[in-house]
Amino acid sequence: MKKIENGDKVRFLSTTGSGIVTSVNKGFATVLIEDGFEIPVETSDLVVIEPQGKVNPFLRKGEFTKLEAEKEVKQEVLPLPEPILEKKKQQHVDTPDKGLYLVFVPQNQDLLIGGEIDIFLINYSTYQIAFQLQLFDNHEGFYSHATGLLEKGDAYQLGTSEHNNIKQFGKIRLQSLCFDTRNGNLFEAEINDAEIKPSRFLKEDIYVENSFFDELAFVYKIADIASSNAAAVPQKGIYQAEEKPAQEVKKGKNFLIDRYIVEPGFAEVDLHIEKLRSDHKSIRKEEMMLIQLAFFKQCLESAISKGLKKVVFIHGVGAGLLKKEIHDILNLYENLQHEDASILKYGIGATEVNLISK
Repeated sequence: MKKIENGDKVRFLSTTGSGIVTSVNKGFATVLIEDGFEIPVETSDLVVIEPQGKVNPFLRKGEFTKLEAEKEVKQEVLPLPEPILEKKKQQHVDTPDKGLYLVFVPQNQDLLIGGEIDIFLINYSTYQIAFQLQLFDNHEGFYSHATGLLEKGDAYQLGTSEHNNIKQFGKIRLQSLCFDTRNGNLFEAEINDAEIKPSRFLKEDIYVENSFFDELAFVYKIADIASSNAAAVPQKGIYQAEEKPAQEVKKGKNFLIDRYIVEPGFAEVDLHIEKLRSDHKSIRKEEMMLIQLAFFKQCLESAISKGLKKVVFIHGVGAGLLKKEIHDILNLYENLQHEDASILKYGIGATEVNLISK
């Protein structure tokens, strides 16, 4: 009898049911069953159905049972025909609705309920979206797992998880902030909670053909992004910049960065939340950085389009998270350089961006 190992799919001898082994210790194995619970079972009461990482579906069907014997025959051996796969029914793949999707892609497409799973967040919309994804811990509550900025059509890899550890993604909170680059509308931040039972990942039929990947995947929509949002009215108080005197207003195309220009070719943008939102006292702390990052990106793109030479972004000190996210975004641009702004003028909470003409 095969030794029980982590990741094996097993069934019980003394009762009905099956599950995935998550740990083995001194004659006992912990088995994750379909209800999402882990139960201790004596290894003597288990029989392996599918060993982790060693399953060959063709061996079970008997196609290759004579393969080893044929190797010993000293004669001209014709090439073996390609094994005939038992194809699944072709599924009709509907065009997905606009939204934010969690997509779970098993790395081993032959053993969908074992091995590692790649996990992606996909922005299937026409908007630019700043996000923060949080996972839940029974002791700590929600904690930040990933923060970033998704362009339209972007996929962000949240990580890779062992199949028997996928339960960490069972309870999720996604905070998102949409920006319409076509008309400059910045929409109110949204929070979406989702719960996915770990037992769902024990069923192969959740992994289906989809519009996002060539591989079979479990696709879960975590947030709706209705197309009607394109006509929505921007939230009041999003941009709280000081009004410029009438004589300084230039004719021609208007740029968002115009209101922050302090001298020709140079602008200063204060990203403190109280400068961006009049209702900042009612905004949740976890939403603030999403708003600040989205506005930073808008101003940066506006400065590039305007052809400015230099922009200083005043982000403050805090825990340094906002500065890090800003620098990560700036590192994606080839035609600019950035450094800490003058300490004498701005203190230690500002970044100077120099735009290089092409």
